[in-house]
Amino acid sequence: MHQSFKKFKIAFAIPTETSEDDRLMQSPTPPEPAAETTPPAPARAAITEPDFSGTPQPIVDFAGRADFPQCALGAYIDIQGFAGVVIEIVGQSIKVRPLEGITQRFNANRLRTLHAPPVRPEPVAMAPVVEDAKPVATAEPARKEPEPPARVFIAEPDFTPPVRVINDYASQPGFPQCAYGKHVDILGYTGVVVEIVKGSLRIQSPVGITRSYNADILKKIYGKA
Repeated sequence: MHQSFKKFKIAFAIPTETSEDDRLMQSPTPPEPAAETTPPAPARAAITEPDFSGTPQPIVDFAGRADFPQCALGAYIDIQGFAGVVIEIVGQSIKVRPLEGITQRFNANRLRTLHAPPVRPEPVAMAPVVEDAKPVATAEPARKEPEPPARVFIAEPDFTPPVRVINDYASQPGFPQCAYGKHVDILGYTGVVVEIVKGSLRIQSPVGITRSYNADILKKIYGKA
């Protein structure tokens, strides 16, 4: 009886060690997926050999387009007399290389503001309103409102005349009107007076930057003979 129980125990004993064959039969551990790598960002395209053939196109031909400044890349353009080829677009700026001289950088948003044609909304068709017939009454003639004065603005300033300091005009009795259209210098900032608006002078530089100066302050500081 004791020997039978011992054989029964040995027959149903649970193995405690794993043989080499058992280890080979175990399910293999799936390999870890390879870490994904982010593809490098495409290099920014720049034109190394600009084409200066033909006549430069005015910047207004590009600034009003929806795809500006990308549409101007590689084009031979003219920005207020500065002609060159757009060789690169960096953020919201374009780099323009002239045929001779130093490459200049211009802000695309500023060029769009200065040179893009204004967007005019299309007129909305109004449906006619049918009203009941009313007795005709003699109406007084409508008073005609005075029209606002027309804007006097120099769209294409001339930067060829010699630059004169603002003192030469601020001391004159006809200031600021006498400075209109003149090539002036105010503490190192040079440009043409393209407009006089509500007592202020708007002065545009050769690269398209416009600054406003109060005429009364200019006369007070520089108007002394």
